[in-house]
Order: sequence, then C-alpha cells, then structure tokens
Amino acid sequence: MRHTLLCRTAIVLLVAATGPSSGCYVEEGPPPVVAYGYQPQYYDGYVVYYDSLGHPFYHVGGSVAWVPPTAPLYGSLVAHWRANGPGYGRWFGHYGYRYRGYRR
Repeated sequence: MRHTLLCRTAIVLLVAATGPSSGCYVEEGPPPVVAYGYQPQYYDGYVVYYDSLGHPFYHVGGSVAWVPPTAPLYGSLVAHWRANGPGYGRWFGHYGYRYRGYRR
C-alpha cells in the first residue's frame, strides 16, 4: 500500500512540475549535426528525410508525414536532395535515425 501511495505521489508531483499542456514543444536532444557535407533541412520545424526517389517526409509522433507537393518548400526540398543525395545517404546512415521526431 505504501509503495502505491509513493508512486501516485511521484506521478502527481511530476505532472504538477511540468504544468498543463500549453501546445508548446520541446526539442529532443541537441540539434542535428552537419556531417559528410550534408546539412539537414526542416519542414514545419521537423527534420526532413527522403525516400529513395527523393520525396521528402518527416516524423511526427512516431508516424511518417509526407511533405505535400503543394507545399511552398516542396520544390526546394527536392532540389536539395538532388544536389546533396550522396551526402544525405551518409548522414542518414550515421546520424539520421537519431533525429526522428526532433523539432526545433
């Protein structure tokens, strides 16, 4: 019984310390590194990834979200992949997985 009470108290204190949800976000770790001559791009604050054909996407809450072709940045994101594809591949292979869900 005492253990259950301590756990509940700890949860209440944690929730009280973090405050109510305000719609803000928190960065998950340090910003993405620039490596292999590749500088990650962002869409709506999220790190952009690319499929094997150069279509841009990002990760939100554990899910993949594709950048819509109608988005104003779509053309520049695709052009970035075309110009930096080899560097992106090396960057993704060594660092990319670390930044899924990162938002600046």
